[in-house]
Amino acid sequence: KAQQKLKLPVAPSLQRLQVYRWACQALATPPDHPLLPLIWQKFLQLYLRQPGPEYGLAAGGCIGRRFFQASSQVALLKDLRQRIQEVSDFHHTASQALRVHPPPTPSSESQDDESPNNPQPPYLTSPQLHSELVRLFGVFALWLDDETLQKQEVYLPSLPPEYEPHRLAQVMQRQQELWLEYLDQERLQYDEREVLSLWEKVQSEPTFLQTQNLGFTDYTSLSNARKRIMSNLEKHTVPLPAPELQELQAPVAEVPPSCLTDSKASAKLVQQDLGVLQDQARVAVAREAQQVAMEQELLEGLPLLFKNRPEQVNMALECKGKGGQPCQGAANITVTCERVQRQEAVHNQITSLRRDIKMLQTDAMAPPPQSLAQAAVHTENFITALVNIYTVQQSPAVLQVGVSAFYQVVSFVCEDTLRHPPTRQYFSSCVEILGQVFIQGNAKECGRVLKTILEQRLLCPLISPFFTPNAAPDQFVFLYQDVVTSLHLDTADVIFMLLTKFDLSHWLNEAHPVFSERTRLLELVHGALCVCGRDPEPELLTPLHLFAKHWTLLLRHHFPDHYSDCLRLLMTSSADQLLSPECWKVTLRVLGCLPPSRSTKSKPEQSFSSAVGAPASPHRSPISLSPQQMEETVNWLSDYFLRSRLSKADLRSFGLYSAWVPYMSEVVTFWEHLIGCLINTQVSSCTREPVGSSKVIKALQDLHSKLVKLFKPWIFPLDTTDGG
Repeated sequence: KAQQKLKLPVAPSLQRLQVYRWACQALATPPDHPLLPLIWQKFLQLYLRQPGPEYGLAAGGCIGRRFFQASSQVALLKDLRQRIQEVSDFHHTASQALRVHPPPTPSSESQDDESPNNPQPPYLTSPQLHSELVRLFGVFALWLDDETLQKQEVYLPSLPPEYEPHRLAQVMQRQQELWLEYLDQERLQYDEREVLSLWEKVQSEPTFLQTQNLGFTDYTSLSNARKRIMSNLEKHTVPLPAPELQELQAPVAEVPPSCLTDSKASAKLVQQDLGVLQDQARVAVAREAQQVAMEQELLEGLPLLFKNRPEQVNMALECKGKGGQPCQGAANITVTCERVQRQEAVHNQITSLRRDIKMLQTDAMAPPPQSLAQAAVHTENFITALVNIYTVQQSPAVLQVGVSAFYQVVSFVCEDTLRHPPTRQYFSSCVEILGQVFIQGNAKECGRVLKTILEQRLLCPLISPFFTPNAAPDQFVFLYQDVVTSLHLDTADVIFMLLTKFDLSHWLNEAHPVFSERTRLLELVHGALCVCGRDPEPELLTPLHLFAKHWTLLLRHHFPDHYSDCLRLLMTSSADQLLSPECWKVTLRVLGCLPPSRSTKSKPEQSFSSAVGAPASPHRSPISLSPQQMEETVNWLSDYFLRSRLSKADLRSFGLYSAWVPYMSEVVTFWEHLIGCLINTQVSSCTREPVGSSKVIKALQDLHSKLVKLFKPWIFPLDTTDGG
């Protein structure tokens, strides 16, 4: 909080706080040091601090205890309390000593400072001062142990005299006046005189005596500095030479710059690293399969562990006698019963299996080898460097390396890597990054991506997001052809996923393909609808709806360019019962023959439409055929059904109904729409003509002849002798 408030770039260490520094100084200072009472005074001024309203705090207890909450700080506070007791004991013992001054003599006064054989006696502090210090440190102990001072504000005059409230008030108010009365002034003066006497002795000694005294070194002479330094160095051990410089090898090798522009070098790097990951996945999958097999064997053996076996047991039946006659003894009988017995062979086998399973689990939980992490990080570094350099400058060489690396990673994806979650996740991330940067939207790679998916269907969820056929409008039809020719019952899910990548509406409106390309695509869609069949399997329903959507998009585009082709393909395939009636329904909705009702749409269709983004039928206006198109359609249908009736012997004999039973409701709806439009056209053209006029009669005769011609192949018998 202090760092944030003061906006310090770095938070200072806790040990730099004054309260800890004075505490450590109080512990390190000897008990007989004259400045020790002042050191404790400084510490207690911080420990017993009471910050008031001037700091934005409410009046309360002291805050020193808050700085001693951690375990190490609690131990420090405990040492402080123990140290106070030790210092108090020291001064108590020292106060018992007697202070005796030696009697001064004239001879001793003149020779004390000059004779080393007659040193001065050591200085002794007065017992009265020791007693005062005992009392002072006792007061310190009371302050330090009283938790009331830390928890709440205390009225100091109410404290007992042994607390010395006036001194406690000085401490809490942080009065900087030092308690000099507790200093040993005589001791300080004595030490000062000792140092001064030694200094005068050194300065007054003749130079020749200093040189003769080998044990004396003149520390004031600048000329002897070199000698002193060398003498001190000779007293230390010879330093060891500097350690040899050892080159540290990076845990992950650097990516060579040549790998970012050379496809062969990058392929070698990727193969070497991903091979390690693939081997690890295979080992993990094999270990999993082994554990499943052993657990299955264990489950099969558990029911055989115990078995009931017949066993004869001898039993004695006691009797109590009868009629007062004693019993002659117990009756011994033999009973045959079944008793459970453990099969030792099965038990040994189960014990061995459990031991093997535990060993296998221990191996599985072992940390992976370092080479595995190195390979993963090395490949990640390569991909990152490749993407970064391509982002800065889209070089063809780097693009080629990126494309090559994408297919290299894809080639290492197999069933084992897909089954092992860590490897699957890693490969998916690599493919996603490379695919988004180098493959997605690349027109040259659409065909190769599609070929890879069709050859290895398990890769479809992994790399299908990067299949963008709209990026290659010139190859759109050929790519669609490859997808349609691969449509089978077992590939329906893959084909559906690929079909969702073809945005046919965008291709038609943006690429503006020529009529021949659109016709070829229409034939491919028709072929796919025929592959789905009249009664599609459940697996083919989702592709069928997508193909039907593409069928209607082509029919609507630049209508009536493909109207005749759609009608021709629809009729020829329906004659052989190759199409689903759903194809008729979507076609009739486009032509306005069926109402686009939401209520008739099933729930699977609704969910499918929302999933693939197909426009709902009610939001697309139907196409209205012109009177000329209506008439041409009726004439073409009349001729087509007549040719169809005459094409086969069974149809000539039994009619068209049997061949068109699956589509009769749709055919009736289509004819009803056509005939109704023809009648409305004729009525609208004759509204201003009088009834019975030649024009009205001619119009009715023409309409009647067209209807007769339309129904003739269905209801009129054919004379097989003259060919009709």
